[in-house]
Amino acid sequence: MDLTATGRNLPSAIPLVLAAAGLSALYYATARPALLLIDGEPLQLRTHARRPKELLHEAGIVLGPDDVLLPGNDTELNWEDGVLPVVELHQAQPVILVDQGVISRVETAETDPANLISRQLFPGDRFIVNGLPAGSGTPTHIQLRRAIPIRLTVEGSNRLLHSAAPTLGEALWEGGVQLHEGDRLDPLPNTPLDGPIEARLERSTPVDIRVAGQEIRGRSAADTVGVALADAGLYLVGLDYTIPDQAQTLPADGQIQLVRVREEVQMEQEPLSFDTVYQPIDTLEIDNQQIVQPGAYGVTIHRVRVRTEDGVEVSRLLEGDWVAQGPTPQIIGYGTQIQVRTAATADGPLDYWRKLDMYATSYSPSRAGVSPDAPWFGITASGKRLKKGLVAIDRSLIPFGTIMYVPGYGFAEAADTGSGVGGRWIDLGYEDDNWVSWSGGVTVYFLTPMPAPESIVYIFP
Repeated sequence: MDLTATGRNLPSAIPLVLAAAGLSALYYATARPALLLIDGEPLQLRTHARRPKELLHEAGIVLGPDDVLLPGNDTELNWEDGVLPVVELHQAQPVILVDQGVISRVETAETDPANLISRQLFPGDRFIVNGLPAGSGTPTHIQLRRAIPIRLTVEGSNRLLHSAAPTLGEALWEGGVQLHEGDRLDPLPNTPLDGPIEARLERSTPVDIRVAGQEIRGRSAADTVGVALADAGLYLVGLDYTIPDQAQTLPADGQIQLVRVREEVQMEQEPLSFDTVYQPIDTLEIDNQQIVQPGAYGVTIHRVRVRTEDGVEVSRLLEGDWVAQGPTPQIIGYGTQIQVRTAATADGPLDYWRKLDMYATSYSPSRAGVSPDAPWFGITASGKRLKKGLVAIDRSLIPFGTIMYVPGYGFAEAADTGSGVGGRWIDLGYEDDNWVSWSGGVTVYFLTPMPAPESIVYIFP
């Protein structure tokens, strides 16, 4: 390279460079600011462009055939009053359209799905944009769900709805039909809405169920008591019953009582008493006893059906009984041996064959409870006139004519009886003028001769 020649030409090039730089600075200084929005993204520029298409050209952006430029290509940009001109560019994007199974693909900058559908829209039609019922952002996939007619009957009133909801329940909610607890919808709320449908809605009413001391409140659209219980998750088991009966119509006040019933069979034991049997022992002296065999209780089993309602016993039914173990009788031996002995008394020694401890009272004709005018006044049951030495006894134990001795009273003949005299009770007789009061225990001696053995009562109570 010829440096000398270059050096010679350098001074002449400098003015050209300075001129170019000056022009560039002048160009930039005279450029005006503008805002370009590309699909919503801002881009600030300084430009000499007068129209939107010139602004895109300066920014190096090529306008596609389906792109949308706002304002239009030939609109004058306006910087008056210091306002910054804004140019919007909506670039076309591929969008998949699905309309009742027909799929199409378009290139568009349109963001409103309704503007992309060529056919008429009807009330209830729904767009699914990018998989969401309420789409956001730039749509890439748009599905149009056409509204399905729903004929709804509510308590005898008919109503026509149109909805593109996926299920019947959502369609009713969108149509302002609210479902309450216990309402009965046929078909069910989760039924897919894929074609015209007829639905029936039965409104529920309040129910108040009392069970086992608890109160369950809810709602039901049931026709009968039993179905209302089932709606509340309650069922009759075994002997359970309801008030009203489960087959009856649900009462207007919604009051239901569920009674839990339980029956169980109980085996109850009852002691079975034993009998006492007496047998003679000829080696044992009279008026003495001894146990030959002790008695033992048996066991009777009662089969009892016990019924409870809500935990409270209401009945007991005896279904049967049987002897599980028989009793063992008690055997008592009584003495039949008689020995004659001698007692020292105020009337001298007396031979006796038996002596008994008895309770003594006394009476006389006027104290016998008989009217003096009565023909039998003062006459004993044996026909003898009452006097000292005749006594009243229990005739079933001591025969008339038996001769006894009572210390302090003397000799006594069994000759009378009375309604109040029984067992070991002896009533000592007197005349009215020699009556002596008695009340207390005495020892009575049965004097010889001894009576025939078959007439002797060996067991005194």
